[in-house]
Amino acid sequence: MIEIKGVSKSFGLVKAVDNLSLEIGEGVYGLIGQNGAGKSTLLRLISGVLKQDEGEILVDEHPSNSKEAKSTLFFLPDDPYVPNRCNIEGAYAFYDAYYDIDRAHFDELIATFELPKDKRVSAFSKGMKRQLFLALSFSINCDTLLLDEAFDGLDPLVLEVVREEILQKRMNEKTIIISSHNLSSLEKIADRFILLYKGKLSKEGGNEDIGEEMVKYQAIFKEEIHSSDLEKLGYYVVSLKKVGSITNFVIKGEKDPKDIIEKYEPILFENIPLDPEEILALEMALARREGK
Repeated sequence: MIEIKGVSKSFGLVKAVDNLSLEIGEGVYGLIGQNGAGKSTLLRLISGVLKQDEGEILVDEHPSNSKEAKSTLFFLPDDPYVPNRCNIEGAYAFYDAYYDIDRAHFDELIATFELPKDKRVSAFSKGMKRQLFLALSFSINCDTLLLDEAFDGLDPLVLEVVREEILQKRMNEKTIIISSHNLSSLEKIADRFILLYKGKLSKEGGNEDIGEEMVKYQAIFKEEIHSSDLEKLGYYVVSLKKVGSITNFVIKGEKDPKDIIEKYEPILFENIPLDPEEILALEMALARREGK
């Protein structure tokens, strides 16, 4: 169990995490939000790499910067360290000095990813480096795994292997927190989502909670319609865009669209689904508007 209680962290005048309180148990958590939302800072605070200015973070009832807490987790940052001029074996040896690693599973993943064992890690592409460190992460015996931008630079086949590894850890009652800009990659594996906006908790919940308050429609109106027109009818308009003759708009809440239909008599009017990336963008727009 990770307990975050009234935590704040600033860098100069920038408040990266702002009075955040949250509890994280077993399972897979998707940590989402735009650049600068505080995702990476939060992971560094939980791992004990950074110390909060205010508040308290407990990992299994131990302070996050304590030896007891750090011994139970592994943090994979966006820019992991590897000794200069080393190959895969050198990278393994370095991390093996600090962590309990399942060598057989590590070798299996390296073979699956088809990474060259005789090549220096510094010469790897960004995607290859990510695969190497994910292989290490999934082979380390720990209760909590923190992955910062885990899916960055991965092709679809590798991404499927990564998903299977994460789901296996979930079955073994581990805690996995994954920060990502890619909601579609997370939606099939995350049990819950944590949405941050300017260092604050904007929303937290399961798959069904993200975007649950929003409904998207597409319509062809006889006259041009603006957000203000729909707002005068009592609708909370999150987004409205017109492409050609089609007007796409998203409203928040359960208000029936009959008032729109009766007033404007559209030629076409239908409800259409929101895709995952669109949901994230809309949730961020909603957070920005509501200041949370």
